[in-house]
Amino acid sequence: MRVLMAAFALVLVGAVAVALAGQDWSVVSVMLARSDGGRIGLLLAGALLISMAGLGFGYLAWRAVLLELGPPVGEPRVARVFFVTFLSKYVPGKVPGLIAATKVATANGVGFGRLMGTAALSMSLVLLTGLTIGLLAGVHMLGTQVAWLVAAATVLVVVVLVRPQLVNHGARLVLRVLRRPDPARTASSRGIRLAVVAQAVSWLVTGLHLWLLAVAMGADPLPSLGLCVGAFTLATTVGMLTVVLPDGIGVREAVLTAALTVVLPAPAAAVVAVASRLVSTVGEVALGAAALGAAEIVLRRNPSPLPEPEPEPRPMAEPAPAGDK
Repeated sequence: MRVLMAAFALVLVGAVAVALAGQDWSVVSVMLARSDGGRIGLLLAGALLISMAGLGFGYLAWRAVLLELGPPVGEPRVARVFFVTFLSKYVPGKVPGLIAATKVATANGVGFGRLMGTAALSMSLVLLTGLTIGLLAGVHMLGTQVAWLVAAATVLVVVVLVRPQLVNHGARLVLRVLRRPDPARTASSRGIRLAVVAQAVSWLVTGLHLWLLAVAMGADPLPSLGLCVGAFTLATTVGMLTVVLPDGIGVREAVLTAALTVVLPAPAAAVVAVASRLVSTVGEVALGAAALGAAEIVLRRNPSPLPEPEPEPRPMAEPAPAGDK
C-alpha cells in the first residue's frame, strides 16, 4: 500500500505539473503590457491570494460536513483527506483519483461511506449556493426582468437555513441514484447552516479575484463588482454540471467571456477568462501543497491517534428478480 500511495503521489505531482504547464501563461504578459507593471502585478498577486482565501472557506464548509457525519478527526488528517481528494481532479481519469482519495481517507480515519456522504452533501450545498450567487450575473447581463430568479433562489437558500434537514434528504436521494448506501449519520441543523454560510462566503470571496483581473484589463471597478462575482460563481457551477469535461474546461471560459463583455471589449474579456483559470489553478496547487506539507509536519511531530473504525453502512439491497419470494 505504501508503494501504491507513493506511486500515486508521483502521478499527482506529475499531473499537477502538466496542468500548470498547460495553462496559457501569455495572458500575464498581455496584462502587464496594458498598464503600469507595478499596479498590474499587485492586482495579479491580490487575485491569487483572494482565490486561495476563497478555497480556504470552501475547505471549512467541507470540513463542517465531514465532522458532522462521524467521530472527530484531527485537523491535519482532515486537511490531508480534503486536499488529496481535491487535487485528484488533475489526475487523468476519475477512477485512479477516487481510489487514492478513498485509501488516504481510510488511512486517516474516514471510511468510504462517510467520504461519499460528505461528497454528496457538500456538492448539494455548493450547487445551491453557487446557482443563487451566480444569478447576480444574470441580472447584470439580462436586466431586471430576471430579478425574480434571484428572488426565487434566495428564498430557496432561506428555506434551507430554516429547515436544514432538507439538505440531508437531498443528499440521500443523490446517493440512492448512485446506488450508494445512506451515510451512517446525518448532519445536524447547526452543521448544515455553518456549511451553507461558509460555502456562500467562499463563492463571494473567490469571485473577487475575477473582479481584480477585470479591473486590471480596464473595467470600471464599481459596475463590474457584482457582475464579476456572479459571473465567476455561475460559470464555475455550470462547469461542474458539465461532467463530460474535466473541471468545466471551455464551458467556464465561454460563460465568463460572455458575461464580461458587459463591462469589457470581447478580446479583453477573453483574456480575463483565461487569466482566471490560470490564477485559480496556481492558487489551488499552492494552497494544497502548503496545507499537505503543514499537515505532514504536524503529524510527524505530534502523531494524533486515529478515531475508532467507523461501521460502514450496508449496501442497498438489490431488487429481487421477478418471481422470487
